[in-house]
This record gives sequence, C-alpha cells and structure tokens, in this order.
Amino acid sequence: MKILLPNIVSSIASIDSFNQQIYAAIEKKYKTIVIDASNLVFITPLGMISMILGIKNLNKYMDVYLDLNKCEIVSYLERLNFFEYIPKNIISNCCLEEYKSRNRNDTSSILLEILPLTDDDDLECMTDSILKIFSENNLSSKVVNNIVNITTELGTNIYHHSEGQGYVTVQLYKKSSKIRIGIADDGIGIINKFKVKATATDNQHEILRKAFMKNETTREDAGGLGLNTMRVNSFADSFKNSSVLLKTGNNIYNILCRDIQIYKTTSFYPGTYYDFCIEIA
Repeated sequence: MKILLPNIVSSIASIDSFNQQIYAAIEKKYKTIVIDASNLVFITPLGMISMILGIKNLNKYMDVYLDLNKCEIVSYLERLNFFEYIPKNIISNCCLEEYKSRNRNDTSSILLEILPLTDDDDLECMTDSILKIFSENNLSSKVVNNIVNITTELGTNIYHHSEGQGYVTVQLYKKSSKIRIGIADDGIGIINKFKVKATATDNQHEILRKAFMKNETTREDAGGLGLNTMRVNSFADSFKNSSVLLKTGNNIYNILCRDIQIYKTTSFYPGTYYDFCIEIA
C-alpha cells in the first residue's frame, strides 16, 4: 500500500486528507505501507506534526517506509526537527547525515521548532521560546500574553487530558506580521473529554459550543484558563485578524469570535488539531 503525498500540505483540509488515509490503512490492517514524498514541495509545521503522529501510529501496526526520493524539502523537514520524532529505520532513499552536519542559521527569534508536549518542562520550554520570539521582535506585552495564554491552555490540555502524544510549533512571519501556531495530538479528543458535561441529546457540535463558549473545564482542580478563555485570547483587540480551525471528532470547525461553526464534515480519527493564523494589529 502506498500513500502519495500531494505537492502541498498546508491547509487543515489537506492534513485531514492525509490522516484519513493513515487511519484507513490501520483499519484495513495492511502489513506494509510506503509514504511517498516525491511530489512534496511545501508543508506547514502543522503538516509535519500530522505526519509524525500518523507515522508513529502506523508503525504500531505495520512496517512503514518514508520514501524521500526526489523530495525537494528534506532540508526544511530536518530544520524543524521532523526526523527527531519518527522511527529512524523507516527512512528510505535519503541520507540525513549531510543535512545534520551542515551549519544552521539561528532562527530562534522567529521560530519554535517542533516540540513534544509531555510534561511541565516541555511547557516551560515552549513558553520560554515564545517569550524569546516576541521580545526580540519588540512586540507588545499584550500580544505576548495572549499567545502564551493560548499555547499554555492547549499545551496543558495535551499532556494532562488528551491521553495521547502531542506537539507544538510557533512561527512569526515578520514581513506580514502574522503568527502561525500549530498544535495537535492523537488522543481521545475534546468531544470525548467534554461528554461528561453533555446532555444525552447533545450532538458533537453542541458539545463543542459548550466547551468553547462557556467557562467550563474538565479539570478536577480550579486551575486552567479553559477553552472559552483561549478563544477570547485568540480574538483579542491586539490582533488585526484571526483564523482558528479545529479538527476533532467527525468535523473540521471554524472557531469564531462569538461562535463555532462546522467548516467541513469529514471522517472520524483520534486526536485534536489546531491551526492558528493570527495577524498582529
């Protein structure tokens, strides 16, 4: 079985298409699968996270090979530490040593490379990196606080509540004054976590509305900002424009300032994927 990656893996819809193939392969119980990256010319950091999670889950059930022959962006994948988080024995048609041995430019003032979120130390590392990015670019403390609040809430949810693996990446695009945040896990998903507070008649959309539009939390203690406060921070007046897309359960959702709408109905697979694009005012 082969999964041929498209030229571009950037939108959450293209990530969703890849994930559908991943979990269909698991369901069909293939013995071997090849992920062919020969056509790939552009991928977002969130796309890389989806590949890491997908490959690691496939590898539990079958032999997996990542074919990098003719792939034009191996250097970029290596630069964001993609290869650090996938099994080393699955890579074919590529020698990574030449990429690992080259001199790297320091991009820590604009980029948080892919980072796993497994404990408080990882969360502290994430926060320190974000503070470095925004302080070195002279952004306001209000912007910094908004971004830290967003990432802290979601990062904490991953390692305390998702029951899966999760990763985060943050990038500042200085020319366009845009911030991209990608954060995802392969856990039980928001809907399953919030079902305990839902009524018997609530559908998935209604469960999410309650999670994002009210100050509710699944935590036993009083800590945590809650997804509602995360949503408020995403549309703060320090931002000119914000786009927040979420894949969980059977749908991709568009999180808005005062609502959450179904963006696209798709298939179910584990986890929660957030794609933030925020333009600074």
